[in-house]
Amino acid sequence: MENTKNKMGIRGLTGWIKWAACETINKPDWSTYSGKTIGIDVLGQLYKIKAANRCPILYMSQFIAACKKLNINPIFVFDGKPPDAKRAALKQRSSLRSAGLEELRLLESNVAPYVESVAEKAMLESRIKALATYTSYFSSEERDLCKQLCYAAGVISLNATGEADDVLAYLTRKGCFAAVISCDLDMLARGVDNLFVPSIISMPGSDDGWTSYNLPAILKKVNFTYDQFVEMAVLMGCDYNVGTRNLQYKSAYWAIKYRGDLLKTLDVLSVSDEAPYYDAINRL
Repeated sequence: MENTKNKMGIRGLTGWIKWAACETINKPDWSTYSGKTIGIDVLGQLYKIKAANRCPILYMSQFIAACKKLNINPIFVFDGKPPDAKRAALKQRSSLRSAGLEELRLLESNVAPYVESVAEKAMLESRIKALATYTSYFSSEERDLCKQLCYAAGVISLNATGEADDVLAYLTRKGCFAAVISCDLDMLARGVDNLFVPSIISMPGSDDGWTSYNLPAILKKVNFTYDQFVEMAVLMGCDYNVGTRNLQYKSAYWAIKYRGDLLKTLDVLSVSDEAPYYDAINRL
């Protein structure tokens, strides 16, 4: 049984885009993707579907049907074994998940039956829903059923040897995908130009529940090169930087904006803090 795929991602990236380039955030123009192929980071969305007490197989069936209606070719990419560099983050998540499960059981069995006021019930239900989302899991059996559905529907699914992000980004940069659907904004730092982020139950073709990010538009708005964008992301920190220092998104932005690049920024940091950022450059 697999742990919840709650990606921490690049810290503060969503907030930074809203702060620095909010004008670039739009809805997908699905009509422009007719006849094209879109890569899908599928497990992140299926975890959310499961946490919302929805049927993953039904969701995928409806998703595939919606793509076919739009003449879009979907390719689902499943995660493989996480990289060793992510071990600390996964260990932290496992501890948090265990604590969340314990709190969830306590609230459902010992607290919920005795709450009477409307306000307290609303707060309790909100907390229980949040915990259910965070502590949900997606079994290997459910994963296999989703792959069987893809096969039956004539849709390609790929199994990454590591994280799906790496495969999606590589194939996008090779021109295989016109866009990527993922809950993870890290895809932008990996060079994905068109990223569509769904809400929990979102179907292609709908304007509701989708956010479209265009990397070239973001870079143009802030007058950054792609390399500067990546170096800013390094300073902000990500999954691989558990326990190491990172900068808030505004500080990271201004550091790269006015110093030009990461190396010049590191000149003002202590020598002991340099190694984590150099390591992060190699990973991105």
